[in-house]
Amino acid sequence: MEPLVRLRVPAKWIRLSILLVLLYAIPSSSTDASLDVPRNVSVDGIMLEGEILGKPPKCWHRKYCKLKSCRNAPICKDKKKPKKEKERVKYCETDRCLETARVIKANMDERIDPCDDFYSFACNGFSKQNPQPEGSNYRDVDFQIKYDVIDKLIKILLRIYSKTSQSKALAEARTNFQICHKRTKSSYGCAKRAMKSKDIWPLARGYVINFGMKNRERKDLERMMSNIRESFMDDLSAIPWLDDSTEKRARKKAKAVKFVLSHNDELFKHDEIPPKMLNADGRLKEDVTFDLPTSVNAIYIVESNTIFLPRAMMSYPFFNTGLPVLDYAAMGSVLAHEFTHSFDSCGRNYDENGYKKDWWSAEAAEQFKRRERWFKEQYGQFFITTKKGEKLYLNSNFTINEDISDNGGVSLAYRAFKKLHPKKEKLYRLDEYTDEQLFFIGYANSFCRSETVEFTEETIENDEHSPSKYRVNVPLSNMKAFARAFKCREGSNMNPRKKIEIW
Repeated sequence: MEPLVRLRVPAKWIRLSILLVLLYAIPSSSTDASLDVPRNVSVDGIMLEGEILGKPPKCWHRKYCKLKSCRNAPICKDKKKPKKEKERVKYCETDRCLETARVIKANMDERIDPCDDFYSFACNGFSKQNPQPEGSNYRDVDFQIKYDVIDKLIKILLRIYSKTSQSKALAEARTNFQICHKRTKSSYGCAKRAMKSKDIWPLARGYVINFGMKNRERKDLERMMSNIRESFMDDLSAIPWLDDSTEKRARKKAKAVKFVLSHNDELFKHDEIPPKMLNADGRLKEDVTFDLPTSVNAIYIVESNTIFLPRAMMSYPFFNTGLPVLDYAAMGSVLAHEFTHSFDSCGRNYDENGYKKDWWSAEAAEQFKRRERWFKEQYGQFFITTKKGEKLYLNSNFTINEDISDNGGVSLAYRAFKKLHPKKEKLYRLDEYTDEQLFFIGYANSFCRSETVEFTEETIENDEHSPSKYRVNVPLSNMKAFARAFKCREGSNMNPRKKIEIW
């Protein structure tokens, strides 16, 4: 007789068989509460679905349907999470946004690696499309604003705008303009001449009356300045080398910085220009022109701890660009630059009331001077090649106050922008860039310039500002946020291992 063959049946199949017998053996009318189980039942990893254990399963999961017992049961549908719809890109389609996108795109040269030379990446196109005007050795983005100001003054002189008050001074300015125009046949040249004489006084009044700031513009600028001030004060406690007493005084001074928009109210108190504002030859004193709304230059006045932003500066391409990110990149950086002047190598020696006073602790002052030396060393390594083929190095001993304010200004404007939560909008033809990248592109665009080598040499030798290229590349290379935005490799030109910052 053959020996009995013993089959080894896995225990889990035995348990499963018993369960199936019970499922079909128990009457469906059973009301025993103990038989009710959750909808999903697991037996050795096999999932069943049914109302109660006493009923046949409604379906079997697909991976178990090879079992004979599930051939007559439907297969459960896969429960997949619904896919999230991609957020639709919204484009700013106003005329100003379309114009801004066109100008920025035309200024750029995207063949250049932004991590190698960001200024050239953002501005090479400007240099090619905007050659220097005849008789000039440079042209920059300010040229558009200056031309617009002169154009408006010509219209005031030609009586095109009727809102202008008819004062004796304005009548004299118009007479002088007509005499000049008969001799030179140049409206533009005569208007420029008027801007440097006492005739600018009634013209500036007419400029404000006809082209005054709108309430929306004032509110936007006041909010921008408030965000800049708050960002500076919020980050003071994060500066490791600033002790408590010096931080407290810095906070007090920052809170006291005044902000004057459009023009000096003194402008409207006199029909005639006050004699104290004129030189002996009848021309305006140089410091007076900064107080005029037609000036294209923001200024920080250390003796009164005041930032003055003339009406002419509140114009495209610095302001009203169409997107908040670009307004902060250009105008925000201008305001933050002037704000940082109150804490540069000169401004830090004055208190909140504009009095010269040392309010720094000895240790904090030494830490500031150490970083000041680092900036000088950093800028001092850059040079241009002169027309004679010689190397001409930047002189940061001469430009240190502006260099500190350039670095602090763009960083502060960026932090202020990050406080905003503007609606997400893109610009056509620039939609591949994030808001962060667009901020830095906008900042660089405000410095785009076409210039001769001779002009760059003159800038290095005589200007208290560094050349435009280095006002962009050096501050941005000191910002970790820039390196993150463009994913620049550590050690590249725009992401050096050693970064310097003060504010």
